[in-house]
Amino acid sequence: MDTTRNDLSPATARRITIATWAMAAFGTVAGQLHALSRFNSHPDDLSEGGLGNVWAEPALDFFRPLLDWGDPLFVYRTYGKIWLPICLAFLAAAWLVYRRRQAEGKERWAWRVQLAAYALMTVSVAGDYYTPFVEQFFIVGLVALPVICFGGIWLGILLLRNGFRPRVTAWLVIAFLPFFFAITEVTSMGSALLPLMWGWAIAAQHVVSTTPDRVVTAEPVTSAR
Repeated sequence: MDTTRNDLSPATARRITIATWAMAAFGTVAGQLHALSRFNSHPDDLSEGGLGNVWAEPALDFFRPLLDWGDPLFVYRTYGKIWLPICLAFLAAAWLVYRRRQAEGKERWAWRVQLAAYALMTVSVAGDYYTPFVEQFFIVGLVALPVICFGGIWLGILLLRNGFRPRVTAWLVIAFLPFFFAITEVTSMGSALLPLMWGWAIAAQHVVSTTPDRVVTAEPVTSAR
């Protein structure tokens, strides 16, 4: 089916939505295995105390076969590769919602800042786990984090003021910072992105289910007489 020139096709939108739901669910589960591999390769993280000890210590024993198949640092970096497709999926979902939203004014700029931060975080994750330049790309992620946090507050407030639906996505974008601290107290930093992933999956589903397919009607051709 044809679409307007500035929009994604309905089929592409549906694929993005399905992929985002799948990656959010996958990340919620596999992300905790990555967290265990982090604790296994960096035992000092557990010695610092915190809520992570409550579940991580017994889980390390239970899932030991999934953690001891190689050098602990290699296992950690291997499991860390899951975050690249997850980040790509929720970046695509946010992009889909932005394209269908057709925002203007301040909201449009807030969208651009947030999408750029998501893209920067995706680059950071790719560099962290797919290249040897871990420290350099980790710094890229540290640059992206405050932009996601404070840019998200700006975008979320504008979305709520402008009647965006579903509202839960706007609130999850706004609440990134408290969620970040709460989640990293229990598990690894990668899982701090999960609320955003679920939020954009919900928003993408809403967009796909409420936006009618846009059909381009060709103008009739008249012959000169």
